[in-house]
Amino acid sequence: MSSALTRSPNTSIRPPEERSEAEQRWVSFQPYLHSKGYRLRPRYQPDWIPSWTTTSADPYDCEDSSNSLPLRRLDATRIADELQVVIKMLIPSSNDREGDQELEILQHFSSPPLKNDPANHVVPCLDSFPIPDVEGGMFFVMPLLGKYKNPPFYSISEIHDFLVQIFEGLEFLHKHDIAHCDIAPANIMMDKSPLYDQPSHPYHQHLTLDAKRPLYPKYSRSQKPVRYYYIDFGYAVWFKDSTTPREITGAVGKEIAPEQVREVTYDPFKVDIYQLGAILRRDLIPVRSLRFPVATHYAKSFPRNINR
Repeated sequence: MSSALTRSPNTSIRPPEERSEAEQRWVSFQPYLHSKGYRLRPRYQPDWIPSWTTTSADPYDCEDSSNSLPLRRLDATRIADELQVVIKMLIPSSNDREGDQELEILQHFSSPPLKNDPANHVVPCLDSFPIPDVEGGMFFVMPLLGKYKNPPFYSISEIHDFLVQIFEGLEFLHKHDIAHCDIAPANIMMDKSPLYDQPSHPYHQHLTLDAKRPLYPKYSRSQKPVRYYYIDFGYAVWFKDSTTPREITGAVGKEIAPEQVREVTYDPFKVDIYQLGAILRRDLIPVRSLRFPVATHYAKSFPRNINR
């Protein structure tokens, strides 16, 4: 029987029983995170014994053999209600503005009255607490989400709902004077739990929780609507002062707009719109159910130098 887990280039570098430096860091935080009410997977327990060492199983058939590349974030389970979550490290840096306003922005949108606004598509901040012995460092907790296009769209109505939500969410951000500055496919996620009758593995989300079997959706988005969220506000800018010029400098993020290439100030709100348009052009226009004249016309007229 072939393994359900993927043997990534990373796992071929070191044996699966050897935890990486990034993993070891999370292991060191495990007792603290547990005291805060969060349980890490077996691989991240200090007393972990690889499950395959006590059986004849192939390591790559075992859930705990997989290194989930946890540089700054790792999945966990909230002990109180078994909710699958993601814990992210926020560590200040004098060399990069990444994360400068991230937690403040998430907490702002996770507090009443904005928390309950249906137009709010900012990923909720469920909890936050200091990182031990890291000056200014914070952990913050968010719900575990999935890629917005997995499982794929099956109808125009599903795509329409996606577009309505992400446009609504971006308008909501801008209305509250915040530019995301890093809109990319990886930073638009969905709560896909309504589509399934059991939880997925947190890292290998195409597999069951024990990572032994493929997991397929029970419902379509048309049957069980989902909610979409913007995540990763590490480069976001909040213009709190209405008298401050709404301009910044520097090329950050995964999608680079033409004005970011030149070393001049630019409007980050317009860049957000450009970045979102670039995603739609690449990810949605090729979708078979969207191949109609209007979409084709706009696809041809959209700027093609999006990655320059």
